[in-house]
Amino acid sequence: MKRALEATALIALLAVARSAQATPSTVVWTPATTYTQPFLVPHLDFDTYFAEQNALQIDNGILIGVLPFEKLQGEIGADLFYPGGTANYLQLNGKLTLPEGAFGAWSPGVSAGIQSAGFKKDVSDYHLLHADIGKTFDKIGTFTVGGYYGAGSKLLWTGSDGKVNRAGFEGSYVSPDITVNLTGLNKLNLMADIATGRNWYGAISAGLEAYFTPAIGVIAGPVFFQDTDLYKAMPHVTGDHGATWMWTMQLDVDFDLRPAKPAEAPKS
Repeated sequence: MKRALEATALIALLAVARSAQATPSTVVWTPATTYTQPFLVPHLDFDTYFAEQNALQIDNGILIGVLPFEKLQGEIGADLFYPGGTANYLQLNGKLTLPEGAFGAWSPGVSAGIQSAGFKKDVSDYHLLHADIGKTFDKIGTFTVGGYYGAGSKLLWTGSDGKVNRAGFEGSYVSPDITVNLTGLNKLNLMADIATGRNWYGAISAGLEAYFTPAIGVIAGPVFFQDTDLYKAMPHVTGDHGATWMWTMQLDVDFDLRPAKPAEAPKS
């Protein structure tokens, strides 16, 4: 009877673990960044994660900056995952940020927010809370460290070991811009991030982002899951042989809704 109950719980867990996260500003896999979408600049994303025979649900998201202040920034967004029913797989996200340098050249960026806030119990209510601090170093890049806590459904934060694993460390690195300035290729960035924890969220990833224009980019790279037994046991997601990692391709597009600044009159 005990094994039957454990099997039932695992099946239920795997059935809901197939969606990726509803994304605020992120690196590759995690929101371990203090970058925040600028005021009145919407961001569209189309994120895929796939293995040899199958994939996680496709994330169709929109994000926009909502605060016009220099020393306090904020963003809100929504993501819809397909295939899946709208009521089950609509999730919201948002965060507030004290941007880097807000109180002097020494001050790091600090942000806190929520992602994967869903409305369907035990299906999309992950409610991942996160807080991060980041600092940019000239010619080296940007380093960010922080932590997360899964405040949502107990089921959704249960690992393959049957234990509830809600909290962990997250961190990231983003390289300085590698300027290319070719026709059709503006710049490149190298990046990597990590989230610890024996749950759906724990992973190590790396990627290359290519900006075709300053407002249009594509990220590509691998995501290695830390709870490998969880993903190996998901044939409906990863194919008959299971998978311990997936490849991601993410299309990111910004467009500016701010009024154009009037041209300055020529000086006499």
